[in-house]
Parts: sequence; C-alpha cells; structure tokens
Amino acid sequence: MPLAGRGRGRSHGVCYGRGRSSCEPSVRGRAPVATLNLRGDGMSTSDDSTVPPDVVPSTEPQEGLVPPTRKRGRGAAKNLEFDKIRKFGPIALTIKDGETSPCCENYTIFTSRLTWLVKHHVDLSHPSWHDLPDNEKEELIARVRIINVFVICLLADFVLDWTKKNHRDTVTKTLRKRFNHIRYELHKIYKSYKTNEEALANVPELVTPATWVKLCARWSSAEFRMISEKNKSNRAKQQTNHTAGRTSFVRLMQMRSESDEHLIDFFKEVRWSKKKGKFVTPATEEKHNEMVAKYFKLEPEKQTKDVAASIFREVLGHRPGYARGLGEMVIPESSRQNTAEKFAALTERAERHEKDAEYYKNQLEELRGNVEKVLAKQAEYDKLLSSYMESQRQTQGESHRETQGPA
Repeated sequence: MPLAGRGRGRSHGVCYGRGRSSCEPSVRGRAPVATLNLRGDGMSTSDDSTVPPDVVPSTEPQEGLVPPTRKRGRGAAKNLEFDKIRKFGPIALTIKDGETSPCCENYTIFTSRLTWLVKHHVDLSHPSWHDLPDNEKEELIARVRIINVFVICLLADFVLDWTKKNHRDTVTKTLRKRFNHIRYELHKIYKSYKTNEEALANVPELVTPATWVKLCARWSSAEFRMISEKNKSNRAKQQTNHTAGRTSFVRLMQMRSESDEHLIDFFKEVRWSKKKGKFVTPATEEKHNEMVAKYFKLEPEKQTKDVAASIFREVLGHRPGYARGLGEMVIPESSRQNTAEKFAALTERAERHEKDAEYYKNQLEELRGNVEKVLAKQAEYDKLLSSYMESQRQTQGESHRETQGPA
C-alpha cells in the first residue's frame, strides 16, 4: 500500500494527524503508527506520492514500542534578554554601599547572565562552590569582568567598580549562589528516580554523562545521605522563614524605598502567607509583635524609619557577619562600623607614625650636622696640635745644641 507524501493531498490507507482522511474503515480504529525518519541516507525525499518509499511502515500495532516519557517544555534558557540589552553597551547596575547585590531593575538580567556562565563554564561535579579550584573561580570572574575574543579586549558586560569590595563580593556571592542552586536542581532530578541505576540511565541535558556519573555516585553514598538528613533536620528548625521567593531582599527594599514603609513593615510583608492569611511561623509573629509594641510606645514625632530600623535590629539580635532579617546580601551595620573604625584607627596610626618618622629624620639630620661640625673642629684641633708639637720639637733641638756648644 503506497505511503502518502508530505504534501497537502490526502493519505491513502493510513491516518496521520487529527484531520479527516479517506482511510479504510478497517484501519481507522488502530493505534497511531510511530513516526519514521524518511530523510536518512539512501531514503527517498520525494513529495510525489506515486514514488514508493524504501521503507513502508506497518499499520499493525508494534509490540514493545515505548513512547518517550520526557515532557515538552520551554527548553534551556538562551540569555536572549541579555543579548538584546547588551548590544547597546555595558549594562548599568546599581549597588549601594553596604549591599552585595544589585537593587535596580537589571537585577534579573545580571543573575540570569551569571547563571548562564556557571552552566556553560563550570565543572558541576565539584561537591560545592568552596571545592572549586581557585583558578576556575578566577577565570569565571574574569568572564564577568572583561571579555577576550580573539585576543581583542572588549568592554565588560556590566558596569561595576572593581575597586570597591562590595562590588567584587556581589559577583562572587552571586556566582556561588547560582552554582549551589543549579546543583540543587540537579539533585531534585536525581531524587525523582526510584533507583540510582534509573537515574544513571537518564542523563539531564545540563551536564555531560561523565559529570552525571560523578554526581550520582556522590548522592548515592551513605556519607552524603547522612549529611543531607542532618541539613534537612536543621532546616526544619528554622523559625523565621520568608515568602519573598527568589527576589532578593535588596531588590524588594529598593522597590519600596519611595513609600512610607519601614523595616518593621517589610519584616511582616516578606513573612506573611497570603494563602494562609497569617505569619509563616508563630515565632515570626512574636518577633513582629514585639517590634510593633516597642515602636508605638514612642511619641509620634520619634516614629521614624531610622528608629524602626534600630528596633528591628534590637529585636532580631546580633550575629557576627550577618544582618539578621535582611539576608546575606546586606552587610551588617556592625561589620561596616567596625571596618570603618578600624580603617580610621589605622589611618590615624599611620599619620602619627609618619609624623614621628619625620621628626626623627629631622633629629637625625641635625645630629649628623653637629657630628660633622665636631669632626671638623677635631680635625682643626689635631692640625693645631700637630703644628704645636712640631714647633716644640724644633725648639728643644735648638736648645740642646746651644747647651753643648761648638765641638
């Protein structure tokens, strides 16, 4: 039975698609035939339905035919939004002092670009970001800082001030977080399979088979499972979870900077469950109520954003190197203050030492001048003494000759 071509004509005897066809009644109720590639080597590509193909598919149901289980999705991100904006020049970023994350509208583009770099230029088989070799980290940071194409040095992708520490930390922290997030997504794929063998047989598109084998070996080990269970238990003990999703607190605070909201209002907003109509945890509600009580005890003229921020930090407490309630992308006030105080103290000490060095230098020069004067006088004295001794010897010689008389 001839096979229909790829044109718009009706198929003869075999039903394809959902449209109406003139197929025979005996074939109409059968299972669809698996699609064959008729454009391989040595196979006909003619659209003429009168030319018989080299292979004619059977209309009988095929035993053992397993349909593909992979769902059709959006596919891998291609960074198209970044490419559209980047062609106009380096992308501007706003990073405030005391923060290590962009707070502008280009925040998502920055994060997406760094995610793309991690996916394409990092060996994901390393256990964590800290285990990544330093040379690989530096190479990755260099891809953000500047681009080298055919030994031609081009502008960087983003406008960053690399002389500022918080700008450098923005890049390194974001790369670390994206690396860990990608590893988390891969682990979720691994856990979706019932056995390690089944996971090994289904390699994700994001990694190579060799990398996937290493990851599966790590995730199936007893050591990793023990660590995973411990981390799961610790995470379940968290009492101040948030509902902000993937958007950073830095960006959320910037979006609300023009409003009258203060940090106490922000604390409630990012920890309030709209679905449940309450705080995410009882401990979070207690902290908020304590903040509100302290804030409204004050007189109305003292109820300012700065006072609210002070109460916010007082209630949540202090943790070295971390701003509680604001995430790791915010440098804590105590750390900034300590750094500023240390810098001021070191500057003052350096200036004092510089003044002391100048004083002792002047003293040394003066002492050196005095020594030179003493040496000059000593030389003059030695010269006079020598002349005196010589004259004495001559006088004594003449006296001796006069005493002895003529021979």
